[in-house]
Amino acid sequence: MAREARRQRGLGGPRRRREQRRPPRLSRRLRSLGWLVAVVVAVAAVAGLIVLGTLTRGGGVDDNTSLVVPTPRGPETPSQGSILGSANAPLTIVEYSDFQCPFCGELAQEIMPQLEKDYLATGKAKLVFKYVRFLGDESQWAAEAADCAGEQGKFWDYHDMLFANQRGENKGAFSKDNLKRFAAALNLDTTAFNACLDEGRYTGKVAENNNEARTRGINSTPTVFVGQTSIVGLKSYEAFKTAIEEELARAR
Repeated sequence: MAREARRQRGLGGPRRRREQRRPPRLSRRLRSLGWLVAVVVAVAAVAGLIVLGTLTRGGGVDDNTSLVVPTPRGPETPSQGSILGSANAPLTIVEYSDFQCPFCGELAQEIMPQLEKDYLATGKAKLVFKYVRFLGDESQWAAEAADCAGEQGKFWDYHDMLFANQRGENKGAFSKDNLKRFAAALNLDTTAFNACLDEGRYTGKVAENNNEARTRGINSTPTVFVGQTSIVGLKSYEAFKTAIEEELARAR
């Protein structure tokens, strides 16, 4: 009986050891599967970051199909260089703006068209546009390019083109190559424009505008002076209208 018991224990021992080894084999399979899933997730995450980076780098301005070309300005409002409106208007509005500033873009596209219709086209006021380069190199190049377009009487068309094609700060939207493409899209003499931009003809003027802004205590864009009234930041049409009407009343 004792030998039989020992024999049974001997037979049972290896079987139990084999049964104990099976869970580790299953665990190794699960760990391998876990690593595979982790690798797939990591690859998908990297791919997502690449796509996101592509979407945020310049917003596709290098793609000809994504270039926004605003409707050309009509003759309703007179202009001379960076001044919009009649030279004899009783009220002067001075805007300090950075072409890369998103709030400046909203002001140019959503507020200024109505102000132009109500006050600039009617001879009640004129707007003097002063660019600054608070946001970096692309702000500098865009400002210089606007004046290069101004040499061909297209400052304001180019102004509209820049604000319509903002794609974030210093991400390539206003690279010199793209600025030249904007000129071509506006049917400018590209040989003359490119030479103007490449030689930095208006680099000094941008510096002068920056110094003037600092002297006036301006440290953010947009900043607009309606006569002696300053409006800092993006405000509603009504805020600008109220300031203009008050300044016009003082001038009467």
